[in-house]
Amino acid sequence: MNALTPDPTHAPENCSSPKEAQIVNAARTAFLQQGFSETSMEAIARAANVSKATLYAYFPSKEALFSHLIGHECEAKRILFTAPSLDDGIEGALRTMGMKFVTHFLVKDETAFFQAVSSERARFPELCRLFFNTGRERAVDFVAAFLEEAKATGALAFDDAHVAANQFLNLVLCDLPMRVALGLDLPNEEEARRVMEAGVSTFLRAFQQRSQT
Repeated sequence: MNALTPDPTHAPENCSSPKEAQIVNAARTAFLQQGFSETSMEAIARAANVSKATLYAYFPSKEALFSHLIGHECEAKRILFTAPSLDDGIEGALRTMGMKFVTHFLVKDETAFFQAVSSERARFPELCRLFFNTGRERAVDFVAAFLEEAKATGALAFDDAHVAANQFLNLVLCDLPMRVALGLDLPNEEEARRVMEAGVSTFLRAFQQRSQT
């Protein structure tokens, strides 16, 4: 795994103390540089400039620390997204939202932790499941809330907002999450946009109110 320099934008705001934030930042850098299995609690304590006793007082295990980081990463990604305006129509709004998700998967710094978790899927499937459930659930909730708003205006018609949200994400992202997880080459932005726009068109054919067309 490539070494990554610490990114101050990932400094956790929900830590109980500066000491905890110091530990979490050091752990994040270590996990990204070396992977979960190759990072020891001793190395994290050394990088955070704290004793092992202090480290264990905050986090009883490496798994607990990694789980804390997963929750923080998911929250950090969630606040990147704001609901698009419906003022210019449902198609434009869906394209705007779809491109935000696509761009997220095209930026290496945004997907570094996702890859770190994916690399441990065979040895620590429960951590991968936690990351998937937490991150995916928040993304689906965000999209579902927007779709419900669009439905209230009469722009869309569907039975279950969460089912529709999952279908939207699958259509606009296509195989991007899998490519990132496996470290495969990614499409350029133009190609990814073309796939996203085709996904939006397919979604609208299924869910757009015919009176709106």
